[in-house]
Amino acid sequence: MSTKFIVSPMLEKISLKPGETYKGQIIVANPKDATEDFYYKLDISPYSVIGEDYTPDFETESDWSRIVYWTSLEKTEGVLKPNETEKIGYTIEVPKSAPAGGQYLKIGVTSNAPSNARDGGAVQNVFEMASLVFAKIDGETRREGEIVDSELPGFVAVGKPTAKVRLSNTGNVHETATTKITVKNIFNGDVVSPKDGENNILESIIMPESTREITQALNLPPVGIFEITEEVSFMGETVTPTGVLIICPIWFILLVLGFILSIVGMVFYKKRLHSKRTSAKIEP
Repeated sequence: MSTKFIVSPMLEKISLKPGETYKGQIIVANPKDATEDFYYKLDISPYSVIGEDYTPDFETESDWSRIVYWTSLEKTEGVLKPNETEKIGYTIEVPKSAPAGGQYLKIGVTSNAPSNARDGGAVQNVFEMASLVFAKIDGETRREGEIVDSELPGFVAVGKPTAKVRLSNTGNVHETATTKITVKNIFNGDVVSPKDGENNILESIIMPESTREITQALNLPPVGIFEITEEVSFMGETVTPTGVLIICPIWFILLVLGFILSIVGMVFYKKRLHSKRTSAKIEP
């Protein structure tokens, strides 16, 4: 069974009005290099997150997932031959009493064995992808939030240096934050990250009534001393913390330590040798 199917868009941001009927669609594709027909099924479920690391939750219902009951799919299953693509529509009937703010759902696309395979009793592997819908319902939205704190790496001996920032959204609709990290060689001022042509702006969505910790692992030279600057923008506020980053892996520490010990040993040996020669000269 083909497992390399494609679903798009992965995220759809829309604005809705109470009483509105919205028509949307997702695209499901079976790539041209697939070797078998792709049987699939679709379902709708709530979308939320757990914890500051934003673990996805597709089961818990809340005031932010009422949209699940307003949404219907044009079809719930189908089959695609290799190199075939299908557009599948969905409809959102927004009630006139819909509350202002954010509403979130997942349209899941799951591999679905054909009926004859299911009837045969074989165990089928199930693969799933999703298209998320982030809806903003017009009305008296509450936009409140802040940059809680940020943490820049200072000394790294093992692994990649990682920058962290925590953002709090106490409003009733999702917001977007941007973070941009620039790293320079502290000795000559050369920019080592981002490299030419790279985009170092990371956009992150902060869900309503939640705090999110955003981490960025940096690809930097294995050894060096750098100046690191992070620019964080959220809810009209911008902060630009800076710091000095020392990357000194254990192997480099051992190498330097070994070099120092060899120098000390050589100096000690020469002093001892000199002492012996001096003693030999003054003997009667």
